[in-house]
Amino acid sequence: MLNNQNKKTLHLITGLELGGGAENMLFQLLPKMRDGLNNQVCVIKGRGEIGKKLEERGILVHYLDLKNIFDLKIIFRYKKILKEFNPDVQVNYLIHADIFGRIFGKIFGVKKIVPYIRNIHKNRNLLMFLDRITLSLADFVLINSETAKKYYIEKMGAKKDRIICIPNGVDLARFENFNVNIAEKKKEIGISENAFVIGTVARLEKQKDVPTLIRAFAIVVKKYPETHLLVVGHGSQKENLKNLIKGLNIEDKVTILEKRKDILELLQVMDIFVLPSLNEGMSNALLEAMAAEKMIIVSNIEENKELIRHGLNGLNFKAGNVEDLATMILGFFGDEQKNKACQKNCSIAVKNYNLDIISQKFKEFLISL
Repeated sequence: MLNNQNKKTLHLITGLELGGGAENMLFQLLPKMRDGLNNQVCVIKGRGEIGKKLEERGILVHYLDLKNIFDLKIIFRYKKILKEFNPDVQVNYLIHADIFGRIFGKIFGVKKIVPYIRNIHKNRNLLMFLDRITLSLADFVLINSETAKKYYIEKMGAKKDRIICIPNGVDLARFENFNVNIAEKKKEIGISENAFVIGTVARLEKQKDVPTLIRAFAIVVKKYPETHLLVVGHGSQKENLKNLIKGLNIEDKVTILEKRKDILELLQVMDIFVLPSLNEGMSNALLEAMAAEKMIIVSNIEENKELIRHGLNGLNFKAGNVEDLATMILGFFGDEQKNKACQKNCSIAVKNYNLDIISQKFKEFLISL
């Protein structure tokens, strides 16, 4: 039975499909944040699998069931949920839900509105404009990287005393004593047992810049034919990526897997993990790769450099630079001592992002607000 003193918190998010970083974090965090909080979730569109999983864990999920951009009835469905639940705090995730929640949450009298900003949409002018002009409607701002925090203070007008960074977390317990038969897993997904696997886990969208990884791999595979590229993710760029792979004549050397539930097992298959993003918040996939003690190469955007320091626990290549990425991948071959040092340092660094620590910090913030 919930204590009447528990702070009522509504978590408003665009959708709850598998594969999204914010969606996954919400699923992992909320079950750990029951003491002192009464958490409910409100989803703008769809009835994704993560919503079902949250319900199975006893967390009430409301579905606004947005049909299209002209479906204004969701405003009244949202108002009804607010009236019935009367939340003390509303936390908004993902830009579309966030803008919606700031405006209509304020109109309908939500006591405290808190955006949890997870990305800077620099290449989306309209969204950034709406973000900027509605930011004053927020009572406090959460952000998941120090880089983004600095940007929102300097460029978006966020007040220094009303913004804090609570980074993403990774459930390190899931990686303890985790074993997988790599040979069998490779066979299951159609990769040769002897292949050296270069992999990534990312949404197949432009900001993730998977084409740079594919082009770099095409260079690597010419020198090391036993290499294989494993891409795990889904998104609007899937067909474009397939056409690129076909054009480079490397179809038999690349595997694309969508919407997987066995990410931890797939990470074990990878010898090198690459995150080539042009734009990023704090990548959950990168944190998991660190926890799995993978050899890691990331683009040199500031958000990635918060987690991976060049030469210490991985490498930073010039974002969008195919040749630089290929050179760094090739540099891993034959340098086993350096690789092991980087992997060990990853396992040390990722302890700061233990999900238990992050969930406690998030819970304490919400209760104190």
